[in-house]
Amino acid sequence: MTGTGSERRLVAFNPSIGEFAPVEADPEGRLLSKEEWAANRDRWLPSTDDNLFIASLMRPVSAPGTYAGWIAPPKVGIDNKPGDFEY
Repeated sequence: MTGTGSERRLVAFNPSIGEFAPVEADPEGRLLSKEEWAANRDRWLPSTDDNLFIASLMRPVSAPGTYAGWIAPPKVGIDNKPGDFEY
């Protein structure tokens, strides 16, 4: 992000989405050959076990006044109602 004063860089790395899906690139945005990509993709992308672990955390919660373990409850409900208010 040259000229913005930010040290952040925008990189091209989501191998399955959008116009650049067929482009082989590493997490730093460097273009790779198909062989380089194949040799390193398992280091950069989540494994099946990683995805199963994340799925195990993401359980729906629908009872009034309860919140999923992966999000924080709001400090205040809508219109300052309590968290267990039934809308």
